[in-house]
Amino acid sequence: MSANDLDNFVTAVVAGALIPDPGTMFNPWGDHDPVHDGSPDAPQIRADHLHRYLAARLGRARVLLIAEAPSYSGAKFSGMAMTSERDVLARGADGHDRFDDYFDGGFRRTSRELPQLKNRDGMLERTASIVWGAMRDQRWPARDFVLWNAVAYHPHLPDQPLTNRAPSVTERRALRPLLEQFLALFPGVPRLAIGRICQASLADMGIDALPARHPSYGGAPEFRAAVSALRERLTAGQV
Repeated sequence: MSANDLDNFVTAVVAGALIPDPGTMFNPWGDHDPVHDGSPDAPQIRADHLHRYLAARLGRARVLLIAEAPSYSGAKFSGMAMTSERDVLARGADGHDRFDDYFDGGFRRTSRELPQLKNRDGMLERTASIVWGAMRDQRWPARDFVLWNAVAYHPHLPDQPLTNRAPSVTERRALRPLLEQFLALFPGVPRLAIGRICQASLADMGIDALPARHPSYGGAPEFRAAVSALRERLTAGQV
């Protein structure tokens, strides 16, 4: 797909027009969290991260890894699905400028440093660390895979922005056009559906995807096995 298609997708994500209830779903790329964001321009920073992340993979990606929904410690602050600030900053601080694992150019954290968040080095999402670690263990070039969520925005409990909850069927269906728009950026690219919600969302759309258990709650070994099996099938030309 073209750079114009990507621009249109990111514009739609930022607008958040499909969110059923903004009071229980946070848009990292369009909403400002005055308590936990470090600055008022945090949404614009995250939108820039997302645009550059996807642009680095257009026409190159060999597989899409799609999970259920963002968490408060991942895309809410990094702007990239299944990616946490701390992991990105650590790669960039290792002396080799490894931000290029994610995109060209620099990375800016958007979370405000707060004692209760224990985020001196950025927010950390352990699921994100497992996903990136599994792909690196299988020697996947970072720009050969794309991470996204079936529900693009962060579902949370009312008045509790730093909570996670499962998206409802209503939310999944309302945001389906955005998922379809994302998939259209990478036509013909195989998909790995992470977790039951994502698997159900893709099945409802009639989209084929290999299943994988979500890495949380003890599912990390099974997730790593699914990534290994995917690698073998791609190498053998079976997907």
